[in-house]
Amino acid sequence: MKTKIFSLMLLSAMAFGLASCSEDELDNKSIFSETGELNNDFDKWIYSNYTIPYNIRLIYQMDDIESDYQYTLAPADVKNSIKLAHIVKYAWIDAYSEVAGTKFMKTYVPKILHFIGSSGYNNTGTEILGTAEGGIKVTLYKVNNLKVDRAILNEYYFMTMHHEFSHILHQTKNYTTDYDLISEGDYVSGDWYLYTDQQANMKGFCTAYAMSEPREDIAEMTGLYLTTDKAKWDGMIANAGTEGASKLQQKLNIVRDYMQEAWDIDIDELRDVVQRRMEDIVSGKVDIDSLDK
Repeated sequence: MKTKIFSLMLLSAMAFGLASCSEDELDNKSIFSETGELNNDFDKWIYSNYTIPYNIRLIYQMDDIESDYQYTLAPADVKNSIKLAHIVKYAWIDAYSEVAGTKFMKTYVPKILHFIGSSGYNNTGTEILGTAEGGIKVTLYKVNNLKVDRAILNEYYFMTMHHEFSHILHQTKNYTTDYDLISEGDYVSGDWYLYTDQQANMKGFCTAYAMSEPREDIAEMTGLYLTTDKAKWDGMIANAGTEGASKLQQKLNIVRDYMQEAWDIDIDELRDVVQRRMEDIVSGKVDIDSLDK
């Protein structure tokens, strides 16, 4: 299981975990039944836009089998679920498809997306924002708090999606172990939450959570780079100090080379597409309420 957590005291903590995927040949037959009843227009829209093209099951109604019993959870608001379904498809799935092709996404995209209305709260003062399980299922929380705001969308949803997807890619084709050596000796395992992002930047990590271990570090680098515009990224590098900036640049170079050599994806082109599509969302150019298509 992968968990992204938000510290109520430290404001910038995120956690993710290991994912896996398969290199089996793509099968055109859906893993989901095509005889199930489609109850409403949203169900039909999901079937046409997620299940048919990408073999994805999107669950927005509260399903206790798919939910985590240790939390008291609320179901997702249907109107917000419709908005988020549009946003995830346009700004994440379609962004990768535009750069890498639809077959790439059909092969590697997680097959279950699960929307929960509320957060899961721990007794340690942390708030669960997203989880992922085995590269197959991603759960997004706080759907009832959805706001069409770039910072909120990235923090609550898209860092989770990009981070988790990078784990799937890394499990399929390994990145060079040279990455693990850049900050060797500076990883702090479960104590990452004791650091601020600024302190992490000074040590060569893009976020505090990146300090937990190398595989989370590279996933954080990938997710943050894709969801951060150039001006903000350059500002982080400028404020990281000489040592921190050098390590961050070394790590980004490895991420850039990995995506190009392993997947024939120009990560800078992908970031431009992600940023453009996100701007389309927040500026209102994309209809995120209609179920016509």
